[in-house]
Amino acid sequence: MAQLIVRPYTFEDAEQKLQLHQENREHFQKWSPVKRKEEFFTLQGQIESIKEYIKNSSEDKRYDFAIFLIDDSSHTLIGEVQFVFVERGPKQTSMVGYQIGEKFNGHGYMTKALELALKIAFQELKFHRVTSEVNPENKASLRVLEKLGFVKEGYFRKNLKLGDEWCDHVCVALLEEEFIALNHSK
Repeated sequence: MAQLIVRPYTFEDAEQKLQLHQENREHFQKWSPVKRKEEFFTLQGQIESIKEYIKNSSEDKRYDFAIFLIDDSSHTLIGEVQFVFVERGPKQTSMVGYQIGEKFNGHGYMTKALELALKIAFQELKFHRVTSEVNPENKASLRVLEKLGFVKEGYFRKNLKLGDEWCDHVCVALLEEEFIALNHSK
């Protein structure tokens, strides 16, 4: 039986991270507002991105995690979770983003991985609130968030430019106490 591990990236992950992004270039770009430069799709580009992740987490600016599928013979990088727009002080909040390799869609991996990442966010990083903004056409992503207890808080019209088009987004949030209550009821 395979299991999932969610952990911060290390430099040893660079080759698998490169493979994940090369294999899923179009798949990941579909929902991302960030147009990656060609250098990103090189081993050195991945090393640089991991270096940036480590720096950002040490400065409490954002946190990037790798999702590994573990079975008897391998550890395969299948996706990523990011906590961005970190705000401390009276807010204690961040926004979560995530992506999973296309061939791993539909197996429940993203729901389980995000649940593991949220445990880190609330218990270790001490966030009070985690939000997400999702294109309403991305039904699979909305379903992942719904399963984990995120509550719809709003609808942002023409909120983010994807390619050449301004897209709407559904705004959802999960509070620490909601996450704890949902996980204690399991």
